[in-house]
Amino acid sequence: MKGDEFKIILEDINEKFDTLIEGQNLLNEKLDRHSDENKKEFKEVRSDLIILKKDVWEVRKDLSEHRENTELHVIKKKKKAS
Repeated sequence: MKGDEFKIILEDINEKFDTLIEGQNLLNEKLDRHSDENKKEFKEVRSDLIILKKDVWEVRKDLSEHRENTELHVIKKKKKAS
């Protein structure tokens, strides 16, 4: 193989590596964008979950208070009937 042919092959290989590197860089950028989007969505979901937990806690508390009041009311009526 002559020197010129070898030089052409090396240039072709270099171009292919440049193309691979460029593709890898684009892929990395895309993954970074998706990662940032996922982090933002996760923060929103976590915030919504905190609100939901607070709402559930309030409903649980209200139900518990209602049950206690209802049970006390029933007990008072039974004592009067005796």
